[in-house]
Amino acid sequence: MDNNAITPSLENYLKTIYLLHKVDSSVRLIDIAERMSVSKPSANRAVAELSEKGFVEHEKFGPIRLTDQGIATAQKLLAKFDTIKRFLMNVLNLSEALAVSEACVLEHTIQDVTLNQMAALI
Repeated sequence: MDNNAITPSLENYLKTIYLLHKVDSSVRLIDIAERMSVSKPSANRAVAELSEKGFVEHEKFGPIRLTDQGIATAQKLLAKFDTIKRFLMNVLNLSEALAVSEACVLEHTIQDVTLNQMAALI
């Protein structure tokens, strides 16, 4: 298994950090915890694991900063989510709420070949 492979849960944390970072470059644990409706200790564990894998940099009590790898990975994850959501809405005519819910599940397991075929149809 790739040491930099991350779980679906960590993918969600990484995307959240990226989206928060776009608004304010000084992302704090409390910001992540509030956005994801999790405890600060849970957010801290996830950030520590993302830091170990090279996706973020975080010193105790300091802001959380995305590495270049973290930014690239988060952008790829968000693009994947967006493609799935648009496919579900535009091709299958699902409501936005249902498409978002389904995309949240599918984004973690979909193969690139399937994603590429979806993108070709939208």
